[in-house]
Amino acid sequence: MSLLRQYVKPGSAGILGLYLLVRTTMGFAAPLTVEQAVNMALENHLDIKIAINSEKQAEYTLQSTKGSRGISIDTSNTFYLKQIHHSAATSSSDITLSLPLYSGGENEGNIEIAKTDVTIAGLSLLKTRQDVKFKTISAYYDVVEAGKTQAVDQETVDNYLLHLDDVKAQYSAGNVAKSDVLRSEVELTDAQQTLIKAKNSYEVAVNTFKNLIRWKSSEPIEFVEDFQFTPVNKTMDECVAFALEHRPDVKKYRLAIDEAEQNINVAKAGKKPSVSLTAATGWGSSILPKDDNEVYVGVTSSWNVFDSQVTNNKVKKARSTADTARLELTAQEESVELAVKEYYLGVREAEKRIETTQFAVHKAEEDYFIAEAKYRVGEGVILDVIDAQLALTTAKNNYIAAQYDYVTYKAKLENAMGMD
Repeated sequence: MSLLRQYVKPGSAGILGLYLLVRTTMGFAAPLTVEQAVNMALENHLDIKIAINSEKQAEYTLQSTKGSRGISIDTSNTFYLKQIHHSAATSSSDITLSLPLYSGGENEGNIEIAKTDVTIAGLSLLKTRQDVKFKTISAYYDVVEAGKTQAVDQETVDNYLLHLDDVKAQYSAGNVAKSDVLRSEVELTDAQQTLIKAKNSYEVAVNTFKNLIRWKSSEPIEFVEDFQFTPVNKTMDECVAFALEHRPDVKKYRLAIDEAEQNINVAKAGKKPSVSLTAATGWGSSILPKDDNEVYVGVTSSWNVFDSQVTNNKVKKARSTADTARLELTAQEESVELAVKEYYLGVREAEKRIETTQFAVHKAEEDYFIAEAKYRVGEGVILDVIDAQLALTTAKNNYIAAQYDYVTYKAKLENAMGMD
């Protein structure tokens, strides 16, 4: 049973009945839990599909980079329309086979960088999934909150209608002035305007949610889950420590440092020689090599002993990039710590507000009952009834807001901690 039911009086429709009515006025609706909504979003959200493609691209890059250490075969063909001392057209062809033996660490470094990119792409996919999950949970409960707020505003309109009937009866009996009728009508009109806005806010929340989970059916949705209080048992410091260890984007920044250091080694490879095993053959004026064509097998080496400081500057740039990556990691860790603390404090604040606003609802209901009863017997004034109704509406809306602020802050906290 939700906390909302605790202040709905037995035997009365109350807010819960009005809320259920809001959920079913569109006819048969498809029941949907939070878990089902999250699963739909994880399956259909475009950001996740894009992240999956990015991970595949990183895998393809890794495989192609690994190929740099394998055998390569090059062929070339030249056709001469006419050569000097020859009247007929001739051609020459050759095939070269090459196997890298030593690259100064360049090939190995590029492979490690490609592996890191695959890991980073996987972490990006995980973070995207976590963000989509958070957005779905938040959007789901935004709809529920908007529905309950609409139910409160509907109840306020209904109370003003009943009160207006009492005021008109009192006026007909000569017990109250015309101004009481006019004031009651004004308050009813204002409450109806608030209800119109609440209905629109509910529809906007529903459409936002449907767009998030890519709900294409014309069938309405029944949001079957209500607020349930689930305590956060970790301390603030424990939440921060968990986030710094598990947040996918923090892990990405750490991997960026490793990648930057690998780039330093790749840049340094420009100062070292490269060695490869080579086999080649060539022939002319025939489709394939003849028996008398020679095949050459040997080792090819190259070493750029002077490049006008090009390699040195590449190394300096790589080192500077590594320094920047370390600074970015520090900045990200500080940002994560700040966010976790903010959401943790938001959870604790909403937790306290749930208790105080629930108490206020009970007192406001009692105050409204007394004010209405006194006015009905001619012992009260209309301002007491209006003030009591306003206080009751405010108290109930504050209670609802506290509940779903708790849900939202808890979801934000879990997302900031990198929890799956």
